[in-house]
Amino acid sequence: MLFKKIVVSIILGNILHVTFCQTIKTVDFKKYFDEVGVNGCFVLLDQNNNIYVKYNTERCDSGFTPASTFKIPNSVIALEEKIVKSDTQTIKWDGKVWDRKEMNQDQDLRTAFKYSVIWVYFEFAKKIGLEKYKEYLTSFNYGNKDLSGPEDKFWLSGGLRISANQQVEFLKNFYTYRLNVFKSSIDVVKKLMVIESGKDYKFSGKTGGGYLPDQRVIMWLVGYVEKARNVYFYALNFTCNKYTGETDKLRYSITKNILKELKVL
Repeated sequence: MLFKKIVVSIILGNILHVTFCQTIKTVDFKKYFDEVGVNGCFVLLDQNNNIYVKYNTERCDSGFTPASTFKIPNSVIALEEKIVKSDTQTIKWDGKVWDRKEMNQDQDLRTAFKYSVIWVYFEFAKKIGLEKYKEYLTSFNYGNKDLSGPEDKFWLSGGLRISANQQVEFLKNFYTYRLNVFKSSIDVVKKLMVIESGKDYKFSGKTGGGYLPDQRVIMWLVGYVEKARNVYFYALNFTCNKYTGETDKLRYSITKNILKELKVL
């Protein structure tokens, strides 16, 4: 059952910084988007100081399909429902050929998450079902909670929408164990999200990309940076005319340029 979890109070004591004063700063990061010809937005939450930094604030509140960023909650749900019991459990490939070679083989949760192996998550969705998803997304307060569309890919081509602001709030609750799920499920997904580690920081996140009704493409990178006993949650999105290897890389370059300007990286 969904509501069977243990409250991990020690986490709230050690990690969750509670303050009654919230600061929102708007910063002009337009140059990073303009130099590559895309329109987008960026949100960052400095957890310890409860400071939000935002660029293009109106867009930060606009909902878009989450695309593969939904693999964060989707992986948590799959672990909770025992669809997969660990990040190393083999998930058998059915032999159907996809357009990327890394998809055409057996997977585990680590490879499925890293390479956005969509067929793995399609199979998860069929086993979990919309009724369970509705319970979880309501509990998580995830986006608009609209599960209309194809039952096995509603996060790609259905009615589910989430804003950059909502991505950050979800990530904050995920990281601080404020979702109504087992700590172990979150810990597994945290490991999946690590992109790179440096001497004094850890950069974690998940990309996403999907088509809008007008056939433009929405591109996402969402996650957090752990540094100097603080956590910085971030969400970036932008729209472009088509998906290419270059636009794939832009998610990282724009995000890193902003994080470096903010001295988070």
